[in-house]
Amino acid sequence: MAQCIILTGGTHTNPNQPHIQRNLGAYRVASALQQEGYSTFVLDYIIHMSVEEIKTALSKHLSEETLWVGFSSTFFWSNNSNSFLQTQKERMYYTSLDDIESIIKYIKDNSKAKLIYGGGKAPYFQADENIDYYVIGYADTSIIELTKHIQTGSEIKLKYVNDTQIVESTNFDEPKMDNIKTNWKDQYVIHKEGLPMELARGCIFKCKFCSYPLLGKKKGTYLRDPSEIKDEMIQNWELYGTESYYMTDDTFNDDNDKIDALHKIITELPFKLKFSAYLRVDLIHKYPHQATLLKEMGLIGTYFGLETIQPNSAKSIGKGLHPSKVKDRLYWLAEEWKDSVNIGAGFILGLPHDTESYFEELISWCMESNNPLQHISFYPLYLFPRKPDHDLAAYTSEFSLKPEIYGYEFNDKTNWMNWTLQEQNLSYEKCNLIANEFNSIISPRNKVAEFQMITNLNIGIDIKDLYKHTMIELNQKYDIPKMNSIRIDEYKQLIGVL
Repeated sequence: MAQCIILTGGTHTNPNQPHIQRNLGAYRVASALQQEGYSTFVLDYIIHMSVEEIKTALSKHLSEETLWVGFSSTFFWSNNSNSFLQTQKERMYYTSLDDIESIIKYIKDNSKAKLIYGGGKAPYFQADENIDYYVIGYADTSIIELTKHIQTGSEIKLKYVNDTQIVESTNFDEPKMDNIKTNWKDQYVIHKEGLPMELARGCIFKCKFCSYPLLGKKKGTYLRDPSEIKDEMIQNWELYGTESYYMTDDTFNDDNDKIDALHKIITELPFKLKFSAYLRVDLIHKYPHQATLLKEMGLIGTYFGLETIQPNSAKSIGKGLHPSKVKDRLYWLAEEWKDSVNIGAGFILGLPHDTESYFEELISWCMESNNPLQHISFYPLYLFPRKPDHDLAAYTSEFSLKPEIYGYEFNDKTNWMNWTLQEQNLSYEKCNLIANEFNSIISPRNKVAEFQMITNLNIGIDIKDLYKHTMIELNQKYDIPKMNSIRIDEYKQLIGVL
């Protein structure tokens, strides 16, 4: 039985995409609790389970001694619904509220556990009256204090929005970076499953559209000890045969000293590592030797948040490298990493100087036969209106806090955000439609890149095929739904559902 239980979703509802991908947050919280002596259980891949299967899994760990059950919201559930037409409560879970209510009723009928909602959506959605506490921000320390509060009634600093109890993690001491190892022992890892790993936290940059915490950190801060990272990788390899990782750092290559230290320990591992990571192309432009080191370390897939190739828009969001130089470096990387690293990138539509003619230029470049990117995706700019003095302003982008400075307005006549740049005649709605159109146009040429490289390996797809074939071609060659089912069933067997 477990004192603390966390439910987390998994990834992808599309049966033609690989499903075996864990997300780190729930396991990092569980590890922090374990270090304090609490027993934990993380129930993963619930997106691929029936409500009855979820209840069966819970029944093996839920008891009178369970202090709380938490919902990890970042990747809790996903569907293809238009989230802006959903209620706040529906957007909290992105699934059937009847299913959620059934799960919550089961928890209440079989325990005295409190209900907690945390993760990436927690700063924005606090709409379920069933939730006792909303935990916002990195919860390594705050979750321990909250658990003690639930267990013993010890004092804890809470914020109240109406009657909602909020635990704001910035009110607690930050964890020591040499003590944030994720313990995967007894976490029901499938044999040879690639896992997420946190090597550092925060980002040295401060893009104006970004709402992540720990922006603008100093170089060399919030870094883990390389020897601890090496020990964790060897332990997972010995326990589960794990040889591949999703590196979850906001910017993996933000520090040359970090890359040098990791290169040393990774190239000493008793196995050949394969990993994916978020990178900044401007840093590789400044330090070209990073490309060689990353390849030697085992990089197989990456994602560049390019956001734009419109020079004025790039400048407005804090991108320092001119788009022409960005393109040149991408073509160079495509040659340096040919058939060894698949490059993905994303573009935001609706930045301050965007126009429809620029959008035409962008899609035209993306569709060129020699375009250096293996996977491209498009998104409308997403804003969440808040005042700078709001309690949760730290989790809100500068664009959202000061929209009028950058030419944005919010339409309060509907339940979703709309912004308008009068001269460009653009709106969220229009940019969303264009992004969907562009994603449809680009889809036939897209290969797998970034984190999905590891997810594809996790179900047994040959890495050579990931370099060679488009995603459509992979679906023609492999029976991905069947491969998904086999691996999900392996997990269900481990947790005692099958």
